[in-house]
Amino acid sequence: MDRSLQVKLLKRLLHYVDTKTTSVADAPWRNEVVAYTDPERLRLEQDVLFRRTPLLMGFASEWAAPGAYRAEDFAGVPTLIVRGSDGQLRAFLNVCRHRGAKVADGCGTARLFSCPYHAWTYELSGKIRGIPDEAAFPGIRAERRGLVSLPLCEKHGLVWVLATPDGSDSFDIDPWLAELAPELASYDFGSYHLYDRRPVHETMNWKILVDTFHEGYHIGFLHRDSLTEILHGNLTDFEAFGRNHRLIFPRRKLERLKTQPEDSWDLMWNTTTVYALFPNTLLVTQGDHIEVHRVFPAEGRSDRAIMETGFYVPKQPTTDEERQHWQKNLDLVMKVVLTEDFPAGRSMQLGFTSGAQSDIIYGRNEPAMIHYHQSLRWALGMPADVEVRSGATTQLFRH
Repeated sequence: MDRSLQVKLLKRLLHYVDTKTTSVADAPWRNEVVAYTDPERLRLEQDVLFRRTPLLMGFASEWAAPGAYRAEDFAGVPTLIVRGSDGQLRAFLNVCRHRGAKVADGCGTARLFSCPYHAWTYELSGKIRGIPDEAAFPGIRAERRGLVSLPLCEKHGLVWVLATPDGSDSFDIDPWLAELAPELASYDFGSYHLYDRRPVHETMNWKILVDTFHEGYHIGFLHRDSLTEILHGNLTDFEAFGRNHRLIFPRRKLERLKTQPEDSWDLMWNTTTVYALFPNTLLVTQGDHIEVHRVFPAEGRSDRAIMETGFYVPKQPTTDEERQHWQKNLDLVMKVVLTEDFPAGRSMQLGFTSGAQSDIIYGRNEPAMIHYHQSLRWALGMPADVEVRSGATTQLFRH
């Protein structure tokens, strides 16, 4: 991140600590409980948010070598991403053009993809390579039976995919990122390496899992025995970038900066910074590593979700000591969300379905919650109190 921006943000956080204040919205905001329970709302979200909005898939380093691939279908669309022999990263529907079976599972390195059902075979470029007993399929024009391309963008060391084919194989993510694009580019995410990936299946609406990362109001209570010695509670710095936002949680050691020269100040080492990449991804910088939490609805139900956590490190560990260090950090992250955040989320889901109330309220000290849920409504074609526009943070919030 640009040095002057780091200093600006850290000074603002120090001011919040000194004055016991935080970023606030102009007013509280009420959300409908049905946003977390309505099956029709979920179907609309799946179509608009997960089929027609770019989804972050991971760091480009995961596909560093030709033939490196990963297959997944969290968004309800079987997707295959592979680095071609020409160095180009491509995305396809992971669907054999014969009878529709997947041509790949999991991740790894391949020279070709062969459907396990009838062995129709495809090149890394998606072009069909071979059809057993091809004479049995006269007139099918095999050259038109390649894997179906999905639009993909590899930029800023990150990879996004649009899960609906539109006839193209690429797009530009920057208009979706708005003014956040140059900030993400400054991190050099492509130099990080995946240490591990953890999927978690939960019995709550997918947005509850996302909400976990959108406010610090709960830290002093829900996390009083785990995070309060590390992070300040009810104190965050918020800024919106179109439908995305940045939320910074200052660490307790932040005050030490007062005695250090500004040219030595470092945002990553003194904060936990959450980049909410609309609609379902939380990219979290944690000093010596980066976490990417991707959240999806599951089983076609409004009370089922999957969160996949990717844990990225500056270099692949080569010693037991390094592996133990990263494992300890990853285990701590997962312990907090699995034993503290998610039990609270399951309790909330039960409350939502109980009929106790028709709405819930987000306070002025929860500006990221307000921005995110207003952005969801705006994306889904629903009226929001204030139009969400790139850079128009003063329309909704003040510092």
